[in-house]
Amino acid sequence: MVNASDTLATISLFADVLDADQIERLAARCNIAVFPGGSLLMAEDDFGTSMFALAEGSVSVTLAGKRGDEYGVADLGAGDIVGEMSLMTGSRRNATVTAVTDVVAIEITKVALEEILMRAPDLIDRFGDVLSRRQAERDKAAVDAARADKDDLVSQIRRFFGGAG
Repeated sequence: MVNASDTLATISLFADVLDADQIERLAARCNIAVFPGGSLLMAEDDFGTSMFALAEGSVSVTLAGKRGDEYGVADLGAGDIVGEMSLMTGSRRNATVTAVTDVVAIEITKVALEEILMRAPDLIDRFGDVLSRRQAERDKAAVDAARADKDDLVSQIRRFFGGAG
């Protein structure tokens, strides 16, 4: 059985900023969520009301391409977090997260996080660091996807014009 306190204490985002009592208080307000392999934890463009601390299993983070295909951004596992950008900023989900294996996660809602953030303002700075890094990863994936789309279009144009150029 997954213990929320133990899981949160292994994640540096929380462990480096919160003391044991704060981790216990946060854990007491969280829920355990189970996702079978192949299921969605969250979908791009959905509204986000929580984030997940992964306790067991692995997930794939993808972005939708312009042609309906998906591009991988990251593969994450136990000790990682997902959904923090939407939860912390109120924006829509900017990626899709799919369980690759069966996943057990700690669901952290805005309500659960509010009291802790009031008492540990350093955590906001840490979230800012994580959000910035994740946004950079997403931006890089979007650039890579745009390059792939361009390459596909160039190939399609060449085929259409009989290999010209």
